[in-house]
Amino acid sequence: MNRVVPRVMSTNSSRIGLVVLVVCAFAIRLGYCQATRTLGRPPQAGYREYVMAGERLLTRGAFVSPLIVDDASAGKSSLMPPGYIAYVAAVYALFGIESGAATLVLQVTNAAATALAAGLVFLIAARAGGRLAGWAAGVIAALNPTLIGYTSYVWETSLFTLGVVVSVWLSQRMARTPMGARRCFAYGVWLGALALLNPALTIAYPLLVLYPLCRTFRSQWKRISMGVLAAVLGWSVAIAPWTVRNHVQFGELVYVRSGFMLELWLGVCPEADTHGAAVFQRRYPLSSIEVQRKVAGMGEEAFLAECGRKAKEAIAADPVRFAKLVLMRVVDYWTGASLTHAEPDGSVIPRSPGRLAVMIFLTMEVLVLPIVFFMRSRRPDGMMWILTILLLFSIVYCVTHVQVRYRTPSEPLVAALLGMLLFGRATHAEALDRVES
Repeated sequence: MNRVVPRVMSTNSSRIGLVVLVVCAFAIRLGYCQATRTLGRPPQAGYREYVMAGERLLTRGAFVSPLIVDDASAGKSSLMPPGYIAYVAAVYALFGIESGAATLVLQVTNAAATALAAGLVFLIAARAGGRLAGWAAGVIAALNPTLIGYTSYVWETSLFTLGVVVSVWLSQRMARTPMGARRCFAYGVWLGALALLNPALTIAYPLLVLYPLCRTFRSQWKRISMGVLAAVLGWSVAIAPWTVRNHVQFGELVYVRSGFMLELWLGVCPEADTHGAAVFQRRYPLSSIEVQRKVAGMGEEAFLAECGRKAKEAIAADPVRFAKLVLMRVVDYWTGASLTHAEPDGSVIPRSPGRLAVMIFLTMEVLVLPIVFFMRSRRPDGMMWILTILLLFSIVYCVTHVQVRYRTPSEPLVAALLGMLLFGRATHAEALDRVES
């Protein structure tokens, strides 16, 4: 009896502490918006793609190109995933297009998403390395400047961040008990739904599905294969309506979004290695009047096809240049530097104090992780799995185009690794099960 009482008290205190962590993270995010005077204020310039797409879905009843400012010239589009567009349209329908109330709801959603991600990171790290590792991971995620800074944006970044963490948390939970076909199918549906919000994690889906199956079934390849098939079926069911819509509208198969070639072109265009800071101003439709007119004249689909053709020609003409650009993007992705966004003077240090603080934070993470990784003789269970997910997630961005925003959804997993490596030890699975429930 004496052993049971401390366990119950410890579980209750962990639950209360976890709630406090999430509430504090939520307050920090909304406090940041208030301090920067963006709370309830729609974006006036930049990052307005989802604003326009959501408004047009509401007013025209269709997913319309966000690359064309002139509403009359904008045609149907598959440039961006439909999930967040539909959410923005629903909020605008309830509270008014770009109203203060609608923007506040979207910002509160962002704050809640990354605050909950900090709580789930606690559970992920604690499962693998103990409560101290969990608290360290949760606090790092709660205070992470990238997870705070995008709260004011009308963009899917924060919700997708939560989706990434939920996917890892679910996979970790399913690794503790055998996965039947129904659970695999349901998990596949979840992964498909997440892709409709943002497909960037798709490259890691095989790892997320195989990890729990291989942990629970070991070398029972038939059962593993059946689980994989069930997950693939669930994923297919979730994305099928959008895939069919794209095929009907554009006559080709599109996996969720068609913007890949535009991103690839932005990463290899002539300015990419000579004047990185000017890439968006000269090549992105919403930042260049000339390109805007071109897209309006030829249509989004033809414009994206042209971007793909130019990108492939640039890569084929100088593969060494492309390899150097990829290496520069690797540095930018992992350290937050500005090699691929540099001014003509070649400066890679951000001039904005806030952006510089983000760079310092991300660089410190990258420096600490390998040092502690190689110093530890015994690493927490599941750590290599999370590390591999992080590496896979970075590939698409390092090949195409890098912004700090692209790194943000993986930051909670970095926090989990830091907590596990710095403070990881043997876990208490039963107590954690009670906290999670």
